[in-house]
Amino acid sequence: MSAPAAAPAAVAASTGTATAPAKKSKLPLLIACVVSLGGGVAVPMFVNVPAMLGMAKAGEKEMEKAKPKAEGEAKTIVIPFSEKEGTVVNLAEERATRYLKVKLALSVDAEYEKEVLKKLAEKKTAMKSWLLIHLAGKTLKDVSGSVGASRVQREILEKFEDFLYPDGHGHLRAVLFEEYVVQ
Repeated sequence: MSAPAAAPAAVAASTGTATAPAKKSKLPLLIACVVSLGGGVAVPMFVNVPAMLGMAKAGEKEMEKAKPKAEGEAKTIVIPFSEKEGTVVNLAEERATRYLKVKLALSVDAEYEKEVLKKLAEKKTAMKSWLLIHLAGKTLKDVSGSVGASRVQREILEKFEDFLYPDGHGHLRAVLFEEYVVQ
């Protein structure tokens, strides 16, 4: 008996009478998508989006590199400090034999190159001796990771400045690691 009662409801749904919901038009949604897509393509043609976001275009970066430096910016050069093999020291570890191998270079303003080379020739032996003793007193924890390497780099720069310029008016820009091996 229930089968004949269900049949008229199915017929009404299939014909689209009172129980079927009305279909909405998808045309406004399609128009909105086309306009958004077109705007996304057209806007960069007329607006410098990278400049708005603070980014330079690849061509502009190359142009900046080709420009001569401003008068306030001094040109820097790199002077090797370590020999070919670098400096190797045993670290202050109780249980295991660990070592640190560093190869250093000094970054200086180009106008002070001759002055720094002259002072290096006079003080290099004392600087190397201090470097060996200083690094040999370090533990594995002291020299590991980027924090340890940065700390060692800063300590070396400060002491090298003291050696070369005891009056405090130094021209070293940075101590650079050409090699930094902890094992």
